Order: sequence, then C-alpha cells, then structure tokens
Amino acid sequence: MSLSLDSTQAVLAPIVATREVGEQTWVIDVEIEDITSDFGPGQFAMLSLAENSPTVIARPFSLYERPAPNRFTFLIQKMGKGTAALVDAPIGTMLRCLLPLGNGFDVAAVEQDVVMVAGGVGSAPFLIYAQQRIALGARENTHMFFGGRTQRHLFDHQSFDALGINMHYSTDDGSHGFKGNVIACLATELDKKRISKKSVIVACGPAGLLHAFADFARLRNLNAYLSLETYMGCGFGVCNACPVPTSVDGKFTDWPYAKTCTEGPVFSLADISI
Repeated sequence: MSLSLDSTQAVLAPIVATREVGEQTWVIDVEIEDITSDFGPGQFAMLSLAENSPTVIARPFSLYERPAPNRFTFLIQKMGKGTAALVDAPIGTMLRCLLPLGNGFDVAAVEQDVVMVAGGVGSAPFLIYAQQRIALGARENTHMFFGGRTQRHLFDHQSFDALGINMHYSTDDGSHGFKGNVIACLATELDKKRISKKSVIVACGPAGLLHAFADFARLRNLNAYLSLETYMGCGFGVCNACPVPTSVDGKFTDWPYAKTCTEGPVFSLADISI
C-alpha cells in the first residue's frame, strides 16, 4: 500500500534538548504541538533548519522515540552540512518538519519471536519498536542484534539496555560483545538454536550491511523485513530520487522500481531485489 499524505503535517518546531550518544552522533528532541497522527517504528520525518539552512533539501530521519505526545526524538549522525547544521544548532532553534512519512514496521503479535538487526545509526527505528513490543507484553521474545565498528559506535546502547529485552552486541574490534560483524553474531545464535529460524527478523543499517543481510536471509530462508537508508529529495514521492528495484515474485511485479519514501522505507525482503 502506498503512503497516504492525509495525516502528514508540515510544522515549525523548536529543538528542546540534545545529547551526544557516541562517535559524532546525537539524539535531538523536537517539541511539536497538536500532532495527533500515529507515528510508528520505521516511519520518518524530513528535517531542516527553518532559517539559514546550508542545504536546500531536508534530510530524512526515522522516529527514534516519542517520550511524550508532543516530544519527538531523532538519532542523527554528523555526516555532512545538513546533519551538522541540525546537531550543532542551539536549543530553541526552529526546524522545518514534515511528518509522519513512509510505511513503517508492523509490530508483530505478542506470541511471535522478533529479532531486530541494526548497524550503527540503523538502530534508529528499533527503540520505539521495542517499546511497543514491551507494551504488548512481548519483552521476553524480543531480541536485538546491534553492531558497530567499536563500542563508541553502539549509539545510545544504554537506552536499549534499560528496556530489558535480549541484547546481542557485536563490534569489529571486539571492544564490546561478539568480535565480528552483526550478521556473523546472528548466524552464531541461529546455529546454536538460541534464536528461532521462524522469527520475524527486521533490519536497518548502511547499504553494505543490508545487502549482506539480504543475501544471508535468502540463504537461510528467513522471514525478513528491511528499512532502507536511501537518499531522498522530497520524502513523499514527487522527486523520484529514491527508487529500489523490485522482485519479479513480489507484490510490485508490475513495476520494476518502488519508491523508498512512499512504498517503504520498510519492505519485505520478498518484494525487493537488493
């Protein structure tokens, strides 16, 4: 199903808090009044400075947490001019926000085992996903595999630890948890049957991780869903800047490409070709 823009709002909103959570990465809190729309895990907002923005195009960020009805948080890694402007902005700076956008994750039923797989800031959709699982009473059968280059790249891992779900960390240098990449860590737990092959497995991270995960999931015949970190221009399907090739056997068979911003960013692995 394509995105409906009926619930999307364009607002000006202030930054009310920031905190550094790792190597060149921050969580910023934005206060937005009168937002009544649901905003679920995997959905995103387009954010930019309201004035003196160094970029013409806003940047997309998954909702990280909604600690209060009018408080929205975003996990942002400083990568270029656009992201630097957001994380370096002082408290009170007004942002242009277009939200909520995209199709996110369906939160699996309480009896279903769920495994979240994240690399770096790919953890962004999963804090609120885990919170919603906990609200259903599914803390015990919710797992997260969180990988980074070093411990400093396990961004804000303390917030995940505090949830009490089953956390599995991996670092390339072995500074925290399993030594190796997050897919190798998941493979080890599957092989030892500590993770069920019948789990719903959801993944988000950089392109290299997602391509490797897609190959791994197909080889293992896993029930997998991916949130793609694709470059976007508008966020709502006009600019056609975020195509993803589709699978001939999936639900987009009549279209060789789907738009990440409207058909995604969350896709069943069966529906795309990456």
